[in-house]
This record gives sequence, structure tokens and C-alpha cells, in this order.
Amino acid sequence: MSVPAGLPALSAPSKAAPAVVDLLSHDAPEVSLDLAADLARDFYGISGSITPLSAEKDANFHIRLETGGEALLKVTNAVEDRGVTDMQTAALLHLAAVDPDLPVQRIHQTLEGAPAAIITGPTGDAHVVRLMSFLRGTVLSGADPAPDLYPTLGALLARLTLGLRGFFHPAAGHVLQWDIKQAHRLRPMLDAIEDGELRARLTALLDRFDAEIAPRLAALRAQVVHNDFNPHNLLVDGPNATMATGIIDFGDMVHTPVACDLAVACSYQVLDGPDPMARVGRLLEGYTRLMPLEAEEIALLPDLMRLRHATTLTIGAWRARRYPANAPYILRNAAASRIGLDAIDRMGISAAQDALRAAIERANP
Repeated sequence: MSVPAGLPALSAPSKAAPAVVDLLSHDAPEVSLDLAADLARDFYGISGSITPLSAEKDANFHIRLETGGEALLKVTNAVEDRGVTDMQTAALLHLAAVDPDLPVQRIHQTLEGAPAAIITGPTGDAHVVRLMSFLRGTVLSGADPAPDLYPTLGALLARLTLGLRGFFHPAAGHVLQWDIKQAHRLRPMLDAIEDGELRARLTALLDRFDAEIAPRLAALRAQVVHNDFNPHNLLVDGPNATMATGIIDFGDMVHTPVACDLAVACSYQVLDGPDPMARVGRLLEGYTRLMPLEAEEIALLPDLMRLRHATTLTIGAWRARRYPANAPYILRNAAASRIGLDAIDRMGISAAQDALRAAIERANP
């Protein structure tokens, strides 16, 4: 395709960025509304009303098409490993083939029939440009969930995991600090935890991970997973949420034990109260109806949830110290993670395991 006047030139793929990069320390690509309109028209043959969307690391635009439809134009940060970007695209294409009704974004091909285009920005960096379907809904983190929502969330995660079961990509083995199996890599960051008591608890948890948890992970089922099934990445049917309507943000995809992926989802549902595992149990009810768990996976879930909280607290403190001006945003999940960690610790691992087994048995008598 010839490059239209005023557009950055197409370039060959650049070398991948380093395996471990703090993407949020790099500004999103500078893409004007006029340039976004040019990209949409010249690469995809569409036009309409374009609105920029807030994003952490990419330049995203909502396009309301002249035909009445909607789409999302995404210009990816040049620092993101090209292989990881390609993996996300390939995963969405795979899901479209194996589960066409799964509520995830769909990739639209360019006019040349490609899943993405490459442009060169003003600084010479190459950016991936993709056009996706636009999912409507209320973000779960801003909604009031009904009790019956949680089994549907669990079923949706199981369906997503089953859809990815046959998928693989060379970039799936990349090192991602948010991957629970990489918890040992948190140690150099622990000095950023200012609360000495908390730092000691997290150190003890990582000691337990090294000695008792990590050796058991190698025997678990593993595959490429979403790895960030949290309320900020889930869309629901309204402010009073009764149904999940979409899953977004595949940016943390990685090959890891299925139990680690499930633990991420469960960690966000731990309650501060007399029954900390109530919501987690309801989520597991829906999940295990579609995807039964092995005994060792159930046994490890409470510890893996604790490790997710430890990851959030440690990375958050480390990044907030590096970027103090952005600390409120970076630490937005810290309070909830502390609540979740404290709740599981008060309950005890054995009691948490018993509660989860009981919930699963109720759903699968």
C-alpha cells in the first residue's frame, strides 16, 4: 500500500524491546485527531466521529462510524515488545475462530487484509496500528454488582481459558513481573515497602513461595491465559451489574499455570468481613461448572491469591517511589490488596482451602 500524503511511512518491524520494560514510564504515542482520522481512512477505509480515550500506554480512539457502527483504533506504544503485541492480536483472532460469541474485541483487517499496520512516528519509532470492535458496557470497578454476577464472571473466565487452551505464540514465554510464577523477582523491590511489618510479611511470603509454592507450580496445568481478569478489565450491563458483557485488555497475557490466572481473578473478590471467601466461592461455582479444578490447584489458590496481593503492593510501592508525581494512580489498588492479604492471613490458609472446596462441592454435587 502506498503511504498517503501526511501519514507516517510504513516501516519494517523493528527489533523487539527488552523482555522487561516499565511501559508506564513511557508516554503514550502522540497521535492527533487528524492523524487518527487519516489512519482510519487510509488503512481501513472508514471515517466518522473520532474521540480520544484515556489510556496508560497506548493512543486509543473511539470511532463512531458514519454507518452507525463503532470501532476502536489503537496505536501501540513503541516500547512494547513487538512479539507481545503480535501475541495479543493472534489470541483475539484465535478466539474469534473457536468461540465467536465470546465478548472480546474482534480484530478488523486492513484494506490489504492484514491484522495490523506499522507506522513510523515523528521520533522514528515504529508503532503497531490496529482497528478493533468497540465493546459497550459499564466497567465493573464502577458498578454495584449483584450477588448473582459472580457465578457468571467465573463461567466467563472459564470460557475464555478454554478458548485459549489450544493457542500458543512464541512470545508467550516472556518474563512478566505480574505473572505470579515470577514472584521471586519481587525481592529487589521490597525495600520500597515503607511499612516494616508489611515488608516482613511479604518477605516471609516470598520465602514460602520459594520453598513450598514454586516447586509445586511445575506440575500444574499451564497454558496461555489472560492473566488480568480484574474489575477494571470487565464490562457489565449497567451500574447495577447482573451480567458481564465484555473482557478487555489482553496486555498481560502469558504462559503460566491456569491456577495462577484463576488466582488473579479471585484475589479481587476477597472480602473484609466474617466470610472473606463468599464472592470467591460464587465465582468458583461458575468457573468449575465449565472447567473443573484439580485438587492441587484448589489447595494452592489461597497462597496464589496472597502472592497476587503481594505483587500489587510491591510493584506499586516500587513504581510510586520512582514516579512520585503519578503515585496516586499507581497505588490505586494498594488499599484493596492490603485488605485482601489481611483477610486471607486472618482466615488462615487451611480455612480458606476448606471454604473454597465447600463452594465447589455445592456447585458440583
